[in-house]
Amino acid sequence: MKAFRLLLGLFVCSIVSSAQQHFIRYDLAGENVRYYKIKKQGDTVAVSVLPLAKTKRVNLQLVNAASSYRHRIVYINREETPEAVVIPGIGGNPAQKLVSGLTPVDTDLFGINTITKSGGDEKSNDRFTETAQQKAAKLKFAQQYNEYALALSQWNKAMLFEQNCEVLWKELAELRYTLQSPATEIKKSAVEKTTSLFPGADTDPSVILLNNNPDNLKNAVKAVKSGYTALFTTYGSFDLLDISSRAADSLMSEAEKKMKAVTTGAAVGSTTAPDALLSRISTLFRQIKSDSYVRLAPLEISRKTIMAEIDFIPLVDTVTATAINLGSGDTLRRLVPIFKKEPLRFRNTYGFSFVSYAENRWHYFVRPDSVIAREPADQFQPVVVTYLHFYAPRDKGFRWGGTFGAGIPVGGDNAKLNIMLGLSTFLGKNDPVCISLGVTGTQIKKMSGWKTGDKVGFSQLTANDYNTVYRTGYFLALTFNPAMLNMKE
Repeated sequence: MKAFRLLLGLFVCSIVSSAQQHFIRYDLAGENVRYYKIKKQGDTVAVSVLPLAKTKRVNLQLVNAASSYRHRIVYINREETPEAVVIPGIGGNPAQKLVSGLTPVDTDLFGINTITKSGGDEKSNDRFTETAQQKAAKLKFAQQYNEYALALSQWNKAMLFEQNCEVLWKELAELRYTLQSPATEIKKSAVEKTTSLFPGADTDPSVILLNNNPDNLKNAVKAVKSGYTALFTTYGSFDLLDISSRAADSLMSEAEKKMKAVTTGAAVGSTTAPDALLSRISTLFRQIKSDSYVRLAPLEISRKTIMAEIDFIPLVDTVTATAINLGSGDTLRRLVPIFKKEPLRFRNTYGFSFVSYAENRWHYFVRPDSVIAREPADQFQPVVVTYLHFYAPRDKGFRWGGTFGAGIPVGGDNAKLNIMLGLSTFLGKNDPVCISLGVTGTQIKKMSGWKTGDKVGFSQLTANDYNTVYRTGYFLALTFNPAMLNMKE
């Protein structure tokens, strides 16, 4: 029973270990791609490649990806792309530098001259010869101009606030549709810009919609028009009362210009209604604050996949798209390279190897004094070889695996088959070149019954003085895969 439990535990552990999860983290703002392995819940470790033998599905974690875009993934396979893998930099901000299209409004109050001065009158009417009715008309004109200037000042403030709202809306829209800034910076900038115009919006976004500036603007326009009508009526009575005042003429001319600006501003206004503008600001601000800017997308990666092409399509309405020069059909494209470690592969290579055996490094002979001696012989012997390699190809990093092969020596007396076993590393795209190193074994001739320094009664060694034995040595080989050399990649 204990043995059964032990085997069951080992089986479960093998299943868990073989089902390791991996994911790719892609930071859109920094254009950084990293690979991770999840060892256990909440614990990750960085890896250089994705092992396809253990991973059938990989999650793509998109960081700093605004919710204002939806994404579409297209896989690029090796057959479709003959070039090497390309690294992401598209950058590009979907929104251009914002420039307000509103005409600046002069916020200074109009200066009021004392129109009761007699020095500027064309006729000789001074303060001592004016009638009571003329004095009353001039005083009424001055009071009405003061009221008109005050109403105009309130309109300027309301209009300036509306302009600021227009700029804030475009800035928030630009922040929400950018993919080049980290989420923390986007959120911080949105809070700073919004609270500068709507204090307290960070903790209570409802203050944006509760703002009463639209009513203030409407009331200010009515007050300006009413004040101008009254001022124009009083000024029209100057002819009937035989009043001539250059100061009044100048102020009335200035009032007409400002009234045209008010009428034009009331007719044009912002690109949207004030209430709708506040609603758009509130919506954008809430979206930016609530967006997580992180999303997961499953990737189906095969052995031939070399890259994932991600298209980001903006989810934007026509009004906002026009404001930030972003078309609803515009697509931002990013490329994520996929570096993999493939399952075990078998491959044949052919080439040359250099083998070395200790027994072949010496040549034995009989000296004239009948003593056996030796001298250096071949350190290496060339061998024509063919190998069977078993290894896991990888798109990045050091590639190596096991090697088993056989070869026939070139030249020499020993033409026995050499059996080789060792390690290999691969060079070039698709692994066309292989360098191998390991141990080799074959039958070699070994001097039998004698040793160096023995005195013999014959003048030379013969075949009878040697035995055929199996020995091991080492080899170094350079081989090629002809099929991969012919590929036009």
